[in-house]
Amino acid sequence: MKRFKESISIFLVLLLVFGQTGVITYAETQSTAPASPENLQIPTLAFDEDSITLVWEKPEDYSDIVDFNVYMNDKKIGSALKDNSGTAKAYIDNFYKNIDKDDFHVDILIHNFTVENLKPNKSYEFYVTSVNKDGVESAPSNKITGKTTRVPDVFNIVDYGATPNDDTKDTKAIQAAIDAATPGAKVLIPEGKFISGEIWLKSDMTLQVDGYFLGSPDPEDYSRNFWVYDYSTDERSYSLINAHTYDYGSLKNIRIVGKGTIDGNGWKSDPNNPTIDEAGNELPRLLAGSNSKVTGNVKVQNGQMSPLDLSSDGTYGILAAAQSYASQAEGMNAKSAYSTRSNLITVRGVDGMYYEGITQLNPSFHGIVNLHSKNIVVNGTTAKTYDANNADGFEFGDSQNIMVFNNFVDTGDDAINFAAGMGQAAAGEEPTGEAWIFNNYIREGHGGVVTGSHTGGWIQDFLVEDNIMYKTDVGLRAKTNTPMGGGARDILFKDNALEGIDGDGPFVFTSSYEDSNASILYEPAQKISQFRDIRVENTTVRNQGGSKKQAILVNGNSDVGEVYHENITFNNVKFDKVFSANLNYAKDIKFNNVTFTNVLDNGGNPWRIKNSTGIVFENTTAAPVDAAEKPKWTESANVQAVSSEDGKSVTLTWTGASDNAVVSGYTVYKDGEKVGADYTTTKQTSFTVTGLSPAKEYSFKVEAADATGNRTSDGPKIRVKTAGVVDKTNPVLPENTQIKEPTTTIPANDTFSGGKEIEVVYPGFTWASVEWEAASDDTGIAGYKVYANGEFHGFATSNKYTLLDLQPSTKYDVTVEAVDLAGNTTPYDSSLKIETATPYAIGAPSFDGGLKAAIGKDGKSVSLSWNPATAINQEVIGYRVYVNGQPIQPAGASFTPINAEMTTANTNYTVIGLKQGKTYTFSVEAVGRGMKYSKRERLSDVIPNGLAPVFGYRWSGFGPSETVHLIPGKAISEEAKSK
Repeated sequence: MKRFKESISIFLVLLLVFGQTGVITYAETQSTAPASPENLQIPTLAFDEDSITLVWEKPEDYSDIVDFNVYMNDKKIGSALKDNSGTAKAYIDNFYKNIDKDDFHVDILIHNFTVENLKPNKSYEFYVTSVNKDGVESAPSNKITGKTTRVPDVFNIVDYGATPNDDTKDTKAIQAAIDAATPGAKVLIPEGKFISGEIWLKSDMTLQVDGYFLGSPDPEDYSRNFWVYDYSTDERSYSLINAHTYDYGSLKNIRIVGKGTIDGNGWKSDPNNPTIDEAGNELPRLLAGSNSKVTGNVKVQNGQMSPLDLSSDGTYGILAAAQSYASQAEGMNAKSAYSTRSNLITVRGVDGMYYEGITQLNPSFHGIVNLHSKNIVVNGTTAKTYDANNADGFEFGDSQNIMVFNNFVDTGDDAINFAAGMGQAAAGEEPTGEAWIFNNYIREGHGGVVTGSHTGGWIQDFLVEDNIMYKTDVGLRAKTNTPMGGGARDILFKDNALEGIDGDGPFVFTSSYEDSNASILYEPAQKISQFRDIRVENTTVRNQGGSKKQAILVNGNSDVGEVYHENITFNNVKFDKVFSANLNYAKDIKFNNVTFTNVLDNGGNPWRIKNSTGIVFENTTAAPVDAAEKPKWTESANVQAVSSEDGKSVTLTWTGASDNAVVSGYTVYKDGEKVGADYTTTKQTSFTVTGLSPAKEYSFKVEAADATGNRTSDGPKIRVKTAGVVDKTNPVLPENTQIKEPTTTIPANDTFSGGKEIEVVYPGFTWASVEWEAASDDTGIAGYKVYANGEFHGFATSNKYTLLDLQPSTKYDVTVEAVDLAGNTTPYDSSLKIETATPYAIGAPSFDGGLKAAIGKDGKSVSLSWNPATAINQEVIGYRVYVNGQPIQPAGASFTPINAEMTTANTNYTVIGLKQGKTYTFSVEAVGRGMKYSKRERLSDVIPNGLAPVFGYRWSGFGPSETVHLIPGKAISEEAKSK
């Protein structure tokens, strides 16, 4: 894990001087001293004018370490364990004092520290030492130098017209303060309550929230053309706080900090279930909504939606209800409309993102979401979103170099979640990862640390250590499904204490996850998703709740071939008062020094294992004898084959294998493919393979398996030619030879007209699904050849097929040919004309060439010109011109990163009203307009397939720039001189 953690230490301060020449007195004899801490660092943007935050790694051997001392300028300034503060630390202390009274759990180490009360714009030198139980210190860690910032300019939103503690909306005032802020400045939301719709952050700024920042309950205050991925098919709303660009990395160095609260105003509180937590504090409790409960009993009446009654007990949402209702009124059904809710904070394309101190409450959708961003730090925040639907605490999608530490997280969904795109479109993307998650207190919620369900581009390189997880449904949760692709790998989960896990289990690795609210369509991955190369070490688990669950769930896949989750190791892990482990399609799982006491089910046996192989136990409770080794064949083992007279079946018989426990079954393979859907084909030593073709040669092989699933690979095999006469009869087509695309039914009562139910087709961008009625044959149908525009595309073993790797906005003529077991073919006498969806916009516009600047003869104007920008699947429609970082806006225009307001539609512009003698920097950005179809199911009998065009605008962040000095009486540009 050291490799990726070193890459996390990207500082945006002028620091880093490494050394080992500390000036402290440590152990009297070096042999008694603990090992030194490693890689002391200042996380990205974790400093301001009066504080610097430090983090460090534990040494390789930390068994005798109980604390760390922090030194500044060679003087001890505190202990990480004793002198840390914050919500997470208070709950961690309470956990060990009042919950873990018998010292069952592993003691986590605190390895972060915030140094406060520093002077602005000053450098300080730091190092850290380890301390053992006797108070003996180690040699110093590496030394680093950190520098505080200068005192920033402060742009108080009150000075721009915001009024606290009233019901007026302060959106314009807040945005005006942000727009006016100079690089490095702080935009302050002071104490008091302020109400706002969406706001847009920019580079090199801090948003400091010290008051109560409340999201507007009105859906019109949040733009709606937000897509999670370029290829997304579910339209969403933008967030309360946004930092957004598709020109990834052009936004940078943004901080959201403060002692205040950001409230998304998403859901009503739950008055019937107050929550007093384990520390005696009252936590907010929100109603657990869904797409059926968010808007109450609204329905279609007389061609429109019935009124939304927010006062009704059956309406659980506030902003969530208003946004879902508004989307239904525009034509979406309840499920699609539910996806249009706002996150609390969403950042996209930011390099350098820092969160500290803030409290997040009540998002309409997710909490804090980071997409396509790098160098992200979440430090010392509080998330209180339980039990709002989908209210994840922190999400990281397609992002890298991430630190999450010192946080209190109590959520209505997953606490800390990682995603990496969906299906084949994500297969080539950079993996999400290089994450370090430590010193957090995580309670309730679905999963503590979660990988998935969007795993398409892989999630990898994690260190999850020194966290408390209390009453979460799952501790480490890895979830995906068959078409998602990718997976998670290279994860180390160590030194964590899990108590009262109350859902699927402390550890879950499953390929069977489905989200009932998900509505994104995507091209299925060509390679099935998998979880592998994961280690769980030095971790304790006690008092599992729920019923009929498991301490460990490993659930692989068999619906499209056997796919295992593999190479997962549990080392030095204690379980007490938990359910048994449940392993299915697990491979090369190792348990070393794993103890179970007081198992709550399975007759006290901690193990339920099937369809799994290579399970290794060392010094582990009740290790199953049968898992220790796989069955064996004798040297004389063989298989015999007898064909039926008609040649349509072969009966195989073989000598049985042996096992140290018992052989539970045999798997038969025909031409390398497993016979049957189950892990083993039969429990007997004979089996009749049916569905064969006469006078055809086949190869057969038999493998033995024990009760846990250990299966041989050296079983007996045979080649045989079936009896009978070669089949020369072609397959027989069904009466109905129509090839069609699968449709989605829109019920009549779900349309505005209410006339009749409608069948709609949702075209894919790069894929299309087709189906047809099955053909028949006297020997059997082997499958179907599928052609696109006359070229062979693939072979379907059933009468359904998905064409992959298609081109967007392209017409295809799809034909099908039935193939029997002998290889005889019959083409269907019909074809299907399909057209894939319009290509989606990718990225943002880009420029080729620089910016030309010609000083006018008056010396007070500059004429700018540039090459036209280009974009992928977008039309470049205009440009914004900036002078010294400030945009030139037409009267009445308001620039946002997602609207079409521009300075000019031309590739030239003259800036006037400048002052002689001054220096000006000019820059240009371009906007691309893309189009995507969005679902409007309630209008499906009015518009084709219920799909409405939605236009989106993408601004470049990177663009040409030029600096000009207006020397009085002298034009310095060659262009001006020649005029």
